[in-house]
Amino acid sequence: MEDGSCSDCLDEDNGSGPGEEESDSPGEGEAESLDEEAMVKMKLRAAEQLSDATEERRLDELLSEISTCKGSGEAADTLQAGAEGLGGAASDAFKKSLHYLSWYLTSICAKSQKVSLLRDFVESEFFVIDGDSLMMMFIHDASLDLGQNLHFFYLVECFLFDLSQRMAKYVITFFKDTECMWNENCLYLSIRTALILHLQHNTKVPVHTEFSNCFDSKWKRFLQENNPYFIIISDKAFPQRRRHLATGMFHILMLHTLGHKVNVVLSSGMSQDILRVHGYHTCSKPAIVSLVKKQEAALRSIQVQLVNLAPKFSDHVFQNENEEELVTRMQSEIHLSYSRLKGLWPLGSDISKVVCAVSCSVALNLYACQMTTAETAGQTGRRTEDKEDGPQGLAIPADICRMYCLHVALLQNLPLPQRALKCNSQWTGPADNFLLLRRMVEYIFLKKLPVTGWNLDLMYLTDLSDKQLMRTIAKMCTEVPACAESEQRLGSKIGGEYRHIWETVAKISPDIDVGPAFPVTCTRGIVLPPASDAEPDTTLERIPTIGLIPMTSALAEEFVGDLLEQLPHLGSEDPALEPLLKRKAFDEVLHWHSRRPLVESQYGLMTEMRIATKDPWKRKRILRGQQKLVVFERLYAETLEENTAVTIVTSQGAVPKSRSKQQPPPIKGNSKKAGIRKKSAQLIIEAQDKKKKQEEERKAKEAWHTMQEPIKREISQDMGKGIKSLEKFLQNCNSDSVKVIAEMEGIECCYKAWVEYCQSKETHSREMDFAVLLMQRIHNVLDRHEDLLTPTILNKLARYLNNLGFLNLRDTIMEMINAKQDQGVKTEVMKDPKFPLGLGASRFQLQYMGPYLFREERKDPDPRVRHFIPDAWQRELLDAVDNNESAVIVAPTSSGKTYASYYCMEKVLRTSDTGIVVYVSPTKALVNQVVATVYGRFNKSLPQGMVVCGTFTRDYRSHVHNCQVLVTVPQCLEILLLSPHMQDWASRIQYVIFDEVHCLGGEIGAEVWEHLLALIRCPFLALSATISNPEGLTQWLQSVKTYWERVENSLEGASPTNTKRKSKKRQQAESRKGSQTFKVRLVTYGERYNDLEKYVCDFENNEYKFVPYHPCAALTVNHIKNYGIPSDLALSPPECLRLYDAMVRAFPKWSRAQELEPEEYKCFKNKVVIRKRDVREYEAELKKELVDWVKAGWKNKVEAVMLLLNPPTEGTFGKNKESNFPLLVETLQKMDLLPALFFAFHIPLVEQVASELLEHLDQKLRSKRKPEDAKTKMQMENQLQKLSKCLEKEETLTNPSKKQAEQLILYRSRYDVLFKKYAKLDELPPDCTFAQISTDSEFMKKVFFRMRRVHIAGYYQRMLCRGIGFHHSSVNRHMRQAVEMLFRRGFIKVVSATSTLALGINMPCRTVVFLQDSVHLDALTYRQMSGRAGRRGMDNIGRVIFLNVPLPKIQRLIKANVPQLKGQFPLSISLVLRLMLLAARADDKGDAKAKALSVLQHSMMTFNQPTKQNIVKFYFLFSLQFLLQEGYLDQEGEPQGFAGLVMHTHYHEPANFVFIRFLLDGLLHKVCQPPKAPSRRFSEDVMETLVLILANLFGRRHLPTCLKEDTITFQQSKVFLDDLPDEFAASVREYNRSALQIFGNFFLSVSNQANLEEEYKLPLSGTSFKRLCLPEANDFCSEMAKASKSPTTSVSPFACLSGHSDFDLFKEDNVDPIVFRTLGIHMDSIPVLYLKYYDRQGQRLRLNAYALDFYKHGCLGALYSDNGLNRGEAFNLIKDFSLVIAAISTSLAELCDNEDDLVVLAFQQLAESYQSKFQMVWS
Repeated sequence: MEDGSCSDCLDEDNGSGPGEEESDSPGEGEAESLDEEAMVKMKLRAAEQLSDATEERRLDELLSEISTCKGSGEAADTLQAGAEGLGGAASDAFKKSLHYLSWYLTSICAKSQKVSLLRDFVESEFFVIDGDSLMMMFIHDASLDLGQNLHFFYLVECFLFDLSQRMAKYVITFFKDTECMWNENCLYLSIRTALILHLQHNTKVPVHTEFSNCFDSKWKRFLQENNPYFIIISDKAFPQRRRHLATGMFHILMLHTLGHKVNVVLSSGMSQDILRVHGYHTCSKPAIVSLVKKQEAALRSIQVQLVNLAPKFSDHVFQNENEEELVTRMQSEIHLSYSRLKGLWPLGSDISKVVCAVSCSVALNLYACQMTTAETAGQTGRRTEDKEDGPQGLAIPADICRMYCLHVALLQNLPLPQRALKCNSQWTGPADNFLLLRRMVEYIFLKKLPVTGWNLDLMYLTDLSDKQLMRTIAKMCTEVPACAESEQRLGSKIGGEYRHIWETVAKISPDIDVGPAFPVTCTRGIVLPPASDAEPDTTLERIPTIGLIPMTSALAEEFVGDLLEQLPHLGSEDPALEPLLKRKAFDEVLHWHSRRPLVESQYGLMTEMRIATKDPWKRKRILRGQQKLVVFERLYAETLEENTAVTIVTSQGAVPKSRSKQQPPPIKGNSKKAGIRKKSAQLIIEAQDKKKKQEEERKAKEAWHTMQEPIKREISQDMGKGIKSLEKFLQNCNSDSVKVIAEMEGIECCYKAWVEYCQSKETHSREMDFAVLLMQRIHNVLDRHEDLLTPTILNKLARYLNNLGFLNLRDTIMEMINAKQDQGVKTEVMKDPKFPLGLGASRFQLQYMGPYLFREERKDPDPRVRHFIPDAWQRELLDAVDNNESAVIVAPTSSGKTYASYYCMEKVLRTSDTGIVVYVSPTKALVNQVVATVYGRFNKSLPQGMVVCGTFTRDYRSHVHNCQVLVTVPQCLEILLLSPHMQDWASRIQYVIFDEVHCLGGEIGAEVWEHLLALIRCPFLALSATISNPEGLTQWLQSVKTYWERVENSLEGASPTNTKRKSKKRQQAESRKGSQTFKVRLVTYGERYNDLEKYVCDFENNEYKFVPYHPCAALTVNHIKNYGIPSDLALSPPECLRLYDAMVRAFPKWSRAQELEPEEYKCFKNKVVIRKRDVREYEAELKKELVDWVKAGWKNKVEAVMLLLNPPTEGTFGKNKESNFPLLVETLQKMDLLPALFFAFHIPLVEQVASELLEHLDQKLRSKRKPEDAKTKMQMENQLQKLSKCLEKEETLTNPSKKQAEQLILYRSRYDVLFKKYAKLDELPPDCTFAQISTDSEFMKKVFFRMRRVHIAGYYQRMLCRGIGFHHSSVNRHMRQAVEMLFRRGFIKVVSATSTLALGINMPCRTVVFLQDSVHLDALTYRQMSGRAGRRGMDNIGRVIFLNVPLPKIQRLIKANVPQLKGQFPLSISLVLRLMLLAARADDKGDAKAKALSVLQHSMMTFNQPTKQNIVKFYFLFSLQFLLQEGYLDQEGEPQGFAGLVMHTHYHEPANFVFIRFLLDGLLHKVCQPPKAPSRRFSEDVMETLVLILANLFGRRHLPTCLKEDTITFQQSKVFLDDLPDEFAASVREYNRSALQIFGNFFLSVSNQANLEEEYKLPLSGTSFKRLCLPEANDFCSEMAKASKSPTTSVSPFACLSGHSDFDLFKEDNVDPIVFRTLGIHMDSIPVLYLKYYDRQGQRLRLNAYALDFYKHGCLGALYSDNGLNRGEAFNLIKDFSLVIAAISTSLAELCDNEDDLVVLAFQQLAESYQSKFQMVWS
């Protein structure tokens, strides 16, 4: 960017570059107020340590001063006193409020979290973009040369296009008042106006310009109706002068937005990659809401003053007294010229020609008018300084207008690369003045532009002017006057268009003589002569072309062999090869975070035990630890499985005992005799079975005879309890005939209860509970025992149905009787109904019996499943496992898809002692859960050294190599599969199970899942509940399996050799081919076992009400039209009924109303037992009909349906709901909706609500107990303690005397009596606890004993004992597992949690409550969380309640589809190095090569996209060149040197490469000064310096740009990380230069893969600028081509307008804005480490010093309060940083032969020290 002089823009523009913003230096008009600002800052510094309440109170006081002074007129009198002129009390209050407002918002935004803004919704979170903030983002973009309008529009459209591609739903608003912030410069005003017109007319983006400001009533109404989730607002303005006024307008908008419960995203610091858009997100808070509500008048007053202080847009153009008169004349001239132009061009024209003609005509007329006025006043010009130099008359304006018209003609004909010009010519004063005038005319014309009534083409609004082209024309006309002297020199096309425009200007300006079109000249006085010849930029005289370093690699030859032939190579004697050093070869043998061997033999783990045998205490400790682990895992498993019987798995070839009984041994001998024996044996067996059934029948009858009366009595006393007892008896009864008798008794009891209830109640006030129970029993007997129902029983059922008023169902039963008619039984004559329900049978079943309707379940058991009868889709899964097939399984949470995983494990365990099943889980918490399940399910006698289950996570590993079931996380399995010496282990893997495979689409680690799916040769199971495109995923996976099938066939067909090694390979290939198929099945199941009902929470009169929310109420006409109804938007039976009724009310004349009436619908009519399947068909019919309404154009009727379904409540977060959490829980308890999970996204809130609930229960308990109870309790404790000591003493006696024995009995009796009294006194009242007291006390003791060492364990235990818990990632593991176990056992009823619990943790509940909204609450998270509701086998229905979640957000969550899985960029340089290591060091080279090629060739991103595959090939090739040059590979492709350290820290690329550069440069040895003898400890200064260096490289987190080091201080943390020391910074710059030299050529090489057709289009509007070269050569264009010498073949044609060329690809700048966008490559893939990171406007984002701060104070709380990190995020970041140090320490120790090397010792000390600090907070 150039400086901010007047020559920076096309004409008159006085813009400022972003670099000026770094110092925040004031403009000229601000100098007077510097002292006062310093004084205000000093006062503010004193308040920096105040609490939030104090900050708000201070701002409140300052705003109050404004409101008290605003009516006095004092401020108004002084507003225009000067540029910054304010005086009096009002002005002081105004200034202070403005500065304090800025600081207050800074303190709020300081804790902004950088998050992914578009959370994968089909319709994303609806949000608003402030138009002026959008313009502020890009008008000062670091890559933009101000005045290159087309490039500006390109940047804006790229940003908006990326949002639209991600299905973002947004609008843009331009407030009328904020236009004044651009009044300093008409260029900004013109661009702003053109931007609005362009977005309105050339794109589909909704643009609002009707709002005056944020206080406009229409804006408030817009917020209320649309409820945007956030608004993107700039936190700072960038005009050169008065920037604090423009910033103040943004700050007012920010505070107003937060005050109206809408979140804010800062436009500064926003970034994008291939899949995500990230930004700093600030949440609204109740305190801000109340502050804004109270002080809205004062804020409005500040807004008014800011607008009044803005200069007029004409001030810098007209500087005389008749300014207003000239503006008025200008407007009239514009109107007149436009009218004349329409007469000349009746058919219309292009906007650029129209703007050119009108602006030149009006500017010339006004200039002539000013000249006349000046002459009349005796002046010769506007400015005295121009008197001598300026030529007379219209010569200068006319020449400028000719050049401008020529410039417009060129804009419409020149290809963009020919406009890549760079001209430093400057305008003279008179020329600059006239250009200011022309720009002002352009702005006013666009502002008043009538877009109707004339055929005006607005397509090229984006390209009205080009500063560099205009200056180049002026320079050429000055230096080569003859180049534009005639139309011939310009060419017929350009010359003709130019002549046409100029003659039009002359015609619409008849009052002045503008002269002929030719020649186009630049007379003296327009362009300043160059002061001196500027030195050319010699930093990059030419593009640094490189030849490829030759290397030998079979992997590279096969993957990129075709490219190697196309590119140049260095010769063997080339000097560039001399620096390539041969370093120590690397081989991966140690674990990454410890020095333990990575590869261990099957019995390797026994070595430690053999050594320990010599030390019995050590051996005992190891054994004791293993025993404790097994005991706990089985204890944990007890809560996971209903039947926790341990399965004894036999060794290979053995037959299970349970199955051997069912299969009698074969009979040997003569076949005829054998047949006779078999027949007789069969008869004996049948006789025994018959006798057994008769005995069971007799026992069942006796049992019913015994239980009959007690159950009937219990039903009469307590219906619910009695029915449970009846159900329990039926479950244990083995006789169907007895079950029928029992069922009929139950029906009779329910009927009697209904009769008694109806006789005691009025008809209109009846509840349906007893009728529902009666119908439920009738359903049971008809569904399960229809064949056993006699006509007598059917007669009874018909009578019951008749008395309920279900006459049609009665007739159905009568038909059944007729079918079974026995002559001895007469059909009973039915009387009129006695107690009718008043509604039809179908409606009754839909409305009240929805949770009890029968699902379609198979009745035939499957011998493979012991505890339940699997559904058809589950059997398909088991078949896939039996056939060794791969499968993708998509089924809802709690549907039973995980059972296939354990069946797969059991199969492998039964058939082999060496086969391995790997279970891949996304989180460590889920790993622990699966491990416990495996311990609980399986037990097997294995050879010595082998175990059933092993674990491998980043911080824990156990039995990795000697287990049969390995449970791990993706990153660790990737380590094993890419390890060159783990191939034998990998070949034993028979199945891999991927749980939560939708993590393929995650933000972090998604590429690892891709790598694993490409690497594995064996079959797999991929499980998920939330994938929207499973077909696409399956196709990609099938392509991978097809590849592996080809690999196996090639091994099978290989020529035989005599080597044993190859023979073994062939055997393995044949074994694999025979044992697996390469088919990938897709198994989907869309129906939950339990329906989910949604409720919005309403709070009125200190009472919570749960209002049902119909899922279809979330739909809109546009959503149905564009996307249809989501496939997983399921309706419960009552919701189906509500939808039908709403459709009938909305459309009374609906033709299908009678057909779909529930009583007449084909699947319901006359059905006694309506099933779930019938309801699903009915639901599908209603949805189809609703879609047909939309297709038919009945929009109003569909909207009426949605309106009728919407709840009568706002459902938004509001007053005092969070503080009433205890009331919410108690309300749920009264409604029997516990246990419940309460989800929040803020860890302090999770803990706060649990603590509030505990405190509430404590207060209730204190109010119920007497004051003296505490004293009595203490006395009893003392007495019990004394008696306990006496008992211990007496029990130690071996031969007690009679007296002693009597004394012992006395002590025991006293103790027992006293203990009972104490227990009764200590007993909690039922309303003071949520815990289920019946839980096993021994189990409780085990759980509490395990968490005895947890920090503040007593507090946690007290909370758990009340049935309360909380769960999040940074809670101690023992505490977290205690909550999980006790919740599953039913002891805990209330758990508040974050989203970590929802990812696969087995904690089903009755109700799920969303406590707050969050940007992290997306469609995927919602489905995972809500899926916890509804426990299979325990709850008939699950309930989801929304509290503090806006209604529009609820609608988006319900209707949005889950995210589609999209591929990531598959490679990184570290991964390339790991693949090369695998290929070079592997024991089986063929297998290693096949795996590496699978990863390289099978990325989701490149699937069926050959162009992107070519880009991946180029990236791989240049990555190899980088690794060769940096010394990580030798020319044979062998890893060497520090390759291990690179791979061990590959998560942090490119920091790993920079760190090694520090090692090679010897910088770390300079830091690690030797400790003083005899101590081997380094000083703390050394340790802190090392942490500072590492923190600048690894785990980098940037702070928001609004947070400046001099604006705020902190209590414990430094927060702002210091820069690297100078030597280290120089080393980074040198590294970057070397990397960019390679990857700059990578960009050049892949440029031919771009879609040039698309590259020449503006991405959002689709406006094409791909103009053909002119058919004729002309002198002017040839001369102009000399001004463009830089190559632009590899950068965006729009970016080259701002002077960017291929040279810029080799600079240390962000190249994302200038590279071809269709390539899909971002700087994230290039290994460059930015020492200083800047946003688009050139503002620096400082690094967060959290890692160094934690090392200094060791406090996670300070990282939350000072560093602005979420507590869970802080915990994970510190953990990752600790693991990085451990990995570095391990690698250095492995690489360095000298154990006493100072760097090695220093990092060992640092690893120990940092880990110990982390362990302190972890425990």
